[in-house]
Amino acid sequence: SKWKSWVDLVPVYTVPDGSEYTSIIVPNVFSQQFQFMLELLIPMRKHVLMCGPTGTGKSAYIMETITKHMDQEKFKPMSLGFSAKTSAAMTQDIIDGKLDKRRKGVYGPPMGSQTVIFVDDLNMPEVEFYGAQPPIELCRQLLDNGGWYDLKEKSWKSIIDTTMVTAQGPVGGGKNVVTPRLIRHFNIFAFAA
Repeated sequence: SKWKSWVDLVPVYTVPDGSEYTSIIVPNVFSQQFQFMLELLIPMRKHVLMCGPTGTGKSAYIMETITKHMDQEKFKPMSLGFSAKTSAAMTQDIIDGKLDKRRKGVYGPPMGSQTVIFVDDLNMPEVEFYGAQPPIELCRQLLDNGGWYDLKEKSWKSIIDTTMVTAQGPVGGGKNVVTPRLIRHFNIFAFAA
């Protein structure tokens, strides 16, 4: 019931013997702040967007939190990375492939759990001639309407018990502006260079 400084929340860390270099994440004040906010927002089904330059650890902090610091029985992580050639159909197939059918037209994780969809490089999909980014529009449809149409059966699929956590870098170098219609759904955190 008393306020604590972020410094007091940083655990003592020793590198485990035999650890791969790429798996080592040394906790610091900033990593604890982001971890705390993710652990607070995800159970409330609030979507999160982490922005920042390449190499600041956005993806590493998110994956560390959703795979190691959250109850894996209750929160089921799903990870996908966008590229310039990612299509809406690819995105839909990946997400659909990892969800269970609950009842007719309703899909989600196993009962009593929540899927955390982590989308890395959210702003990488190529912009089409008319300005659309199909994978981005598919994500927006999921967040706006709670599902999408099955491409084979041409029927609506409601997707429940999911939360989206994303990471993106600054615009430029193949990274594009993401439509504000999608961004409005997210709680946004910025990583400094």
